[in-house]
Amino acid sequence: MPAFTSLQQRQQQLIRKALNGGIWVAPSSAAAPTAMSSGASSDPAALPANYTDVGYITKDDGASWSRDMDTSDTTSWGAFEPTRRDITSDVTNLKFTMQETKRLSLELSYGVDLSAVTPTATTGEVAFNQASANTTIYRRFLAIMADGVGLDAVYIARFCPRMSITTVDDQSWTDGNELQWPVTGTAFVDPVLGYAVRHFFFGPGWKSQLVAAGFPAAT
Repeated sequence: MPAFTSLQQRQQQLIRKALNGGIWVAPSSAAAPTAMSSGASSDPAALPANYTDVGYITKDDGASWSRDMDTSDTTSWGAFEPTRRDITSDVTNLKFTMQETKRLSLELSYGVDLSAVTPTATTGEVAFNQASANTTIYRRFLAIMADGVGLDAVYIARFCPRMSITTVDDQSWTDGNELQWPVTGTAFVDPVLGYAVRHFFFGPGWKSQLVAAGFPAAT
């Protein structure tokens, strides 16, 4: 009988950590990324035009993803478990807390478009009204995490082509912490692209581990 350890297929090099990362936001009219890497080196490619980095986000939360799924069961006479289960809802959410106070963090937090707002010429003051109507602004969101450096670098990205901010958490004004802008976005299916979330796995470290990860080698 084989030893138990000979049955295990464990690969330490496939354990990933999000050591670095960022979130980029673009108008719904911006181009969607079709590939996140380019060239034989598999290094990250330049993003399409009009994608803006939200800047620094809190370390403890990072980019926090959640997936809420609801199902509907069919029960049958004489059966002790559901004889059919259908997924009725599959919603992806992205929660993050911005640490930079700038136009993008204000737009996401207050549900407004500040592209037409101009500072007062003399003082530089900026003022705007918080959204009072039930309006929904959809934007493109791209989150990328990085693990490793150089030839070992592995990147994982999620692109949400039609996301809106659905929750804004409390904000505290204290002298003990920086001003934070915590928001949660919900991904919706883009009617043109036909999906709500697209996943990317890339980088030179990913390319070198394709077979170990269960995929064919790049040819």
